[in-house]
Amino acid sequence: MNRPRVGLTTLYDPEKNPEKLRYYRQAIEQAGAEVVILHPDTCTFDPHRLAQLDGFVLGGGGDVHPRHYGETIDGTNVQSIHEGRDAMEFRLLEIALERDMPVLAICRGFQVLNVLMGGKLIQHIDGHKSPSKEEVIHHLVRVEPNTRLWEALGRREQIVVNSHHHQGLSPQELAPRLKASAFLVGDLPLIEGVESQEHRWVIGVQWHPERLHEFAGESRRAQEDLFRAFVRECTRVAV
Repeated sequence: MNRPRVGLTTLYDPEKNPEKLRYYRQAIEQAGAEVVILHPDTCTFDPHRLAQLDGFVLGGGGDVHPRHYGETIDGTNVQSIHEGRDAMEFRLLEIALERDMPVLAICRGFQVLNVLMGGKLIQHIDGHKSPSKEEVIHHLVRVEPNTRLWEALGRREQIVVNSHHHQGLSPQELAPRLKASAFLVGDLPLIEGVESQEHRWVIGVQWHPERLHEFAGESRRAQEDLFRAFVRECTRVAV
């Protein structure tokens, strides 16, 4: 059977910035899928090309413009906003949801998913963005049993995850069409995982599961399980 083809959304040109995409490629390919890069300069929403994809990974990156959730800039990093990427990802996600395709939304992608489904974002959260590649912040996450995310993570109820974001959401910002499936263990009521209640397999995580070298032990195996679960769903679509 052919490997499923997964569309990966990014701001980076794979020819000019291959290093930026290395961890995504490795995680998706090791799980058994082929990667197709989608970025604002080349994505034409060609129906024939999109019909050849079996699922989508919405990658990490800069901040979503707050006008998409009805707010003015108040903590959002203006320099990181890319309106072309916002437009591309909202449209691709709409297409994926209309077709009930598998979606794994990562960090920024998690936030795009929440906004598209009718939610908002906390524009700035102190202490959650890792200061450097060498100094990575980790924290504990509680996963809700009997959710799709729980199944995808190998039925693990607690895992340690990395943290590379400065925006996020609490139950107050959660889209009404999404279910919270993972939460930060700590003082802040932050949501770390969401899933659609209307689609077969649409999951978002606030952390970066593709950066496998930043995990250890059970937590690393959980990230590998997550990508394998996603690719299995893509394979079901491809059959």
